[in-house]
Amino acid sequence: MKTHRPHRKRQKTDIFSEFNLDKYEPVYVEPKEYTIITALDRVLDQARLSELSDDFWTTVKRPMAYLREHLELTNIQIVLLAIMVEEGEPVSWGGFGEFLGTSRLNTMCYSEEIEELVTKRWLIKGAAHERDSYWEGFKLEHGVVTALRHNKPFVPEKLEVSNEQEFMDKLERHMSNIGRQDFNRENDETWMMQLVEANQHLALCQELQRYKDIHEKTLFLQIALDYAQYADSENEGLTLLTIDEIYPDDWECNCMRRALKNGTHTLMKAGLIEQKCEDGIANTELYVLTHKAKSELLSEYIPSRSQCLSTLRNNKSLKAFTEIKEKSLFYNSTEGDQIANLTDMLSQNNLQDIQQRLEEEGMRKGLTCLFYGAPGTGKTETVLQIARQTGRDIMQIDIAGLRNKFVGETEKNVKAIFTQYRKLCKNSDVMPILFFNEADAIFNKRTNIGGSNPTVEKMENSTQNIILQEMDNLDGILIATTNLTYNLDSAFDRRFLFKVQFKNPETDVKAKIWRTMLKRISESDALTLAKRYDFSGGQIENIARKQSIDYVLYGKETTLEDLDRYCKAELLDKGDARTTIGFKL
Repeated sequence: MKTHRPHRKRQKTDIFSEFNLDKYEPVYVEPKEYTIITALDRVLDQARLSELSDDFWTTVKRPMAYLREHLELTNIQIVLLAIMVEEGEPVSWGGFGEFLGTSRLNTMCYSEEIEELVTKRWLIKGAAHERDSYWEGFKLEHGVVTALRHNKPFVPEKLEVSNEQEFMDKLERHMSNIGRQDFNRENDETWMMQLVEANQHLALCQELQRYKDIHEKTLFLQIALDYAQYADSENEGLTLLTIDEIYPDDWECNCMRRALKNGTHTLMKAGLIEQKCEDGIANTELYVLTHKAKSELLSEYIPSRSQCLSTLRNNKSLKAFTEIKEKSLFYNSTEGDQIANLTDMLSQNNLQDIQQRLEEEGMRKGLTCLFYGAPGTGKTETVLQIARQTGRDIMQIDIAGLRNKFVGETEKNVKAIFTQYRKLCKNSDVMPILFFNEADAIFNKRTNIGGSNPTVEKMENSTQNIILQEMDNLDGILIATTNLTYNLDSAFDRRFLFKVQFKNPETDVKAKIWRTMLKRISESDALTLAKRYDFSGGQIENIARKQSIDYVLYGKETTLEDLDRYCKAELLDKGDARTTIGFKL
């Protein structure tokens, strides 16, 4: 057992000590006016080895009064602050005692003073090096010294926010600024709770206040932070390994770990977090926010996805412009001019200026385009080529995948599409294109409720109203294609800024398409076929593919007579109601 050694005054050990400079020490002349730094310096000088005696308090009466007024701290807090400014690194209880000439236990009597500085966010907890080991310690919050140097009291970062977006952005920014060496669970949990308590007007914070256990509250915020950084990517989910690193290995936290693995955790019972489902199987060591948590507590939040800006490219609905092969397209003069203007408008050089001008004039800056016309006229391929030429990725929507047999789910799917597109725009250097192919399946006319299935009719109308609202609020680029304009609701018609009709190509255009599709066909034969058959580009492509197949099978070049036969086979006999589609034997 260690015996207590009486404290001895620190002896001077510097190279000038042998000259006994103490007797030449100048008399201190108190300045007419103090600054925060000069007052702290005086307090620090007198506090060294003073044991905080009555004489000490007498000598620092004036600078202490100045600091109390300007910093709004207590006498003891000012002394501890001066020591930490001087040390420039975490200070332990023993470190305070050594400086003041008192014992570790004596300085621990000031725990409440220290804790109040932590609560005020002047200090944070940190391990302090002492006697070849690390002890509980404290260090100044970032920005304290800078404020004092400028003769200003330190004002901690404002925690009050207006909405969920600001709340989550502040949480992510704070946690991202903490280096691995600076990580301290107690500091983080304290800060998180201060953030929650400061924003009780938010549903998220109100919900978290229902839980008494601080670990439950911070676990939710840690999973929410993971959602902010990895939303909708294969990497989303807080791992059990990460939780092991964050929380201590004690009985309470081990119970939390077991409950997470067993699916019985309090937050799981409340429907706020869940085990992540991978390939239809729940991963018991990976945890994500539930749809309920995202829709009810974070409905207005758009995750930054700061850790996976490239992962949206893994989305099956996203097609990178670099993956689109160049293809020659031919248009009638009217369509050609419209497509050229549209491509020029969507170029990276022009779009930003156009949207800025629209916004300045108080107009909607989203650009919506409708391509309509007969099948095979090049509507879909035109969208792809515009994307390739303007360097824009395409988010193509699976219309069939939007529909869901459960009431309300289709509407959620549609809203999710636009939410995902906004996230994509936010995290992309170049604004992508939102593409609805064959949009008449979902942009169709609204119906009068009261038919054979009013529930379905109501759901269809609700879905279309959501799309109309999203189009009004759109800041990006939406292009839709349809073959059936008569089925398009008039409200959608009004919301498309640009409408391009794709007609079957005129004779000279068809001749160019024939020459492009069939490299060996002569100009005269191409013109003959163009005059003889009113085909779309898609139909001409079908014939070219059949010709290629026959060449592989039989190895012979195609004659005009062969092409004429292919063309006749491509035509459907409109007069025969029993016409079948397929191979003719």
